[in-house]
Amino acid sequence: MEYINSDEVTKFSKIGQGCMGLGGELERNHHNDEQSLAALKYGFDCGLNYIDTAEAYGAGHSEELVGEFAQGIRKELFIASKVSPENLSPEKINISLDKSLRRLRTDYIDLYQIHWPNPSIPLEDTIEALLKARTAGKIRKLGICNYDPSDIRRISSLMPEDGLFSIQSEYNLFDRFVEQGILPTSRELGSHFIAYSPLDKGRTTDGEAAAKLLNVISKHYSRSPAQIALNWLVKHRDVLAIPKSINFEHIRANSTALDFVLDLDHVRLIEETCNSSPTLVDVKKIKVSISGEGGRSVYQTLDEALQNQLKLTPSPVELSKELQIGNPIKPVRLVKSHEEATEWTFDLIEGRLRYWGWIIAFGYDRPIPSYVRSKSIL
Repeated sequence: MEYINSDEVTKFSKIGQGCMGLGGELERNHHNDEQSLAALKYGFDCGLNYIDTAEAYGAGHSEELVGEFAQGIRKELFIASKVSPENLSPEKINISLDKSLRRLRTDYIDLYQIHWPNPSIPLEDTIEALLKARTAGKIRKLGICNYDPSDIRRISSLMPEDGLFSIQSEYNLFDRFVEQGILPTSRELGSHFIAYSPLDKGRTTDGEAAAKLLNVISKHYSRSPAQIALNWLVKHRDVLAIPKSINFEHIRANSTALDFVLDLDHVRLIEETCNSSPTLVDVKKIKVSISGEGGRSVYQTLDEALQNQLKLTPSPVELSKELQIGNPIKPVRLVKSHEEATEWTFDLIEGRLRYWGWIIAFGYDRPIPSYVRSKSIL
């Protein structure tokens, strides 16, 4: 495994262990606790000492599992966690941070990240509170997740030169949206870029041509397609990756994904072939699926989105305001509908808040940027 030195004390692995789903999705789930703890330990034994969790994962239970696993080896780990957008006021940040520290059974967090933006809370207030927590020794590094380039630069301007340690967003061979602005901004600022869902939730990539190419390259190196994807992402795009798995075979494969060198010709072929291009899709041809990712509740109608009774943050209305001032939108994800004789052509499987934000901002007449999957994974 390859490592990066974060300071004179701590080094962290370029491939880490993502913890979304450990301990539950958005609600606590104890069914796989034993397997989750065993997976974390096995990953650590394989050299994966960067652990990325959040207060939202399993309603805090993911942090509890990480805290239990970390006993006796805390100084050998680089633990990252995240504060939820509804908790970004100075008062709530301090409460959330203290709760995370208790669940993690530690007196400091190596990397504390803002999980999602909250336009209703001034960034200045949030950053000031986080910097005070860093000065107090409760956190060592600060990071952000899921921000657009303009907000990333603004946040960086509010921090000291060494303030913005990392920027995290989804990045994989299917979804390369970050290359349009977020990743270059991260490099410009000298921040580490952390890719979540680097293996696209187990799909690795999408489309017949991309899958065929990865299989051919995999056979050439006697590696799995997932290892090829991680190698390209981390070694040749200069990022960190945090795949999540509780499967020992997959964890071992992840930990050895950097143990070989891709030929430049193969790098170029992956670059050119594994690149899903967003298309503009008529919003009237899209049906919102009944259930969301990970069992999340979703809005089925425009009225529901406007009312935001689930108190989602950021809300569809807040997202619409960001779109109206010209901020870029991460494409939603669609799959062609299997239902016959319907008025819609696509099912919306990911990006429901962005979908409603788009309609609130622009109505039903402007097509929305979309990735169209070959088939659904729900």
